[in-house]
Amino acid sequence: MNLFPCTLVYVDVDASPGPNSTNRDPLSYVSQAICLNNSLRQAGMPTLTIMTNAPAVVAQRLESLAKAHRPALMTLKATIELPKSTPFYAAHFKLDLMDQMADSLPADTMLLLLDADMVALRPLERNLIERCAEAGLGAFDISDQVFPPYGSECVAADLEIVADRRLRNPRWYGGEFLLATPAALRRLVPRARASYARYVTEIGRLRHHGDEAFISAALNVLVDEGQSLIEVGAYQAVGRHWPGNNYRDLRWFRCCSFVHLPGGKALLEREARFAEFAPDRFWRQMRVAHLRGRVRHALKRIARLLSVERLATLSAYALRSVKS
Repeated sequence: MNLFPCTLVYVDVDASPGPNSTNRDPLSYVSQAICLNNSLRQAGMPTLTIMTNAPAVVAQRLESLAKAHRPALMTLKATIELPKSTPFYAAHFKLDLMDQMADSLPADTMLLLLDADMVALRPLERNLIERCAEAGLGAFDISDQVFPPYGSECVAADLEIVADRRLRNPRWYGGEFLLATPAALRRLVPRARASYARYVTEIGRLRHHGDEAFISAALNVLVDEGQSLIEVGAYQAVGRHWPGNNYRDLRWFRCCSFVHLPGGKALLEREARFAEFAPDRFWRQMRVAHLRGRVRHALKRIARLLSVERLATLSAYALRSVKS
């Protein structure tokens, strides 16, 4: 089974930037995709294809690269319409990407849909690829990262609103990684279209916005209907890392095939300036960013504690004043 690594770069200068993006350059995701492609080449994986609604603009940004180092380009046929102020606006067009790929990929090729702000550290295990090919789908279950901070009932309720049905075992899937055969995509896309329509109608009631909401709902529906799905996170195919986050030991990520860095976009854009991806150099920079994040988290906790203590002191003083 062959792999077709692909990422979405949707360019719209009038749309709100992603909540995790600090670079206001609408083509910053091209730089991230360059870094991702370089890392794929270093890991011995196929060339990345950038699917975009602005191929001429993206091609111009890639002109400075050696031809052998450039990602491939495909034109996205965008059909989705929603307010440009919608959080994660550009990511919604992944649905159009999947729809297009369902009809264009050969039967012996799996779509490997990746976010641009990722790196490949090592090839995917052949055993995992075979399992995903047999099942049809491989997805990244991040329920353990989403349920605790938002509340399991709240997340499950959002999924069931979008799915328009009760789900047997609601799970939340990360949008940064999806492995799918063309046949599985042809089953997934119609359900995702239905979930998207419901998502747009009910968006005011939802706490979670973005492609993960309606794609997760569609994946849950498919699973309830008997679709097999491989949870790739258990195989360390991908890990989502936030600088300073203690969710996992930093060393765990070094054993992942892919690392997603939604809070490390600037690091990836700097790394894209090098002609070749060097895992050790990247890892050093990632470790520094992580340690800096730990310091920021610690300072924020101290500030919160001081605020609480100050509030408690002022409250006690006010109470004594009233009594006297």
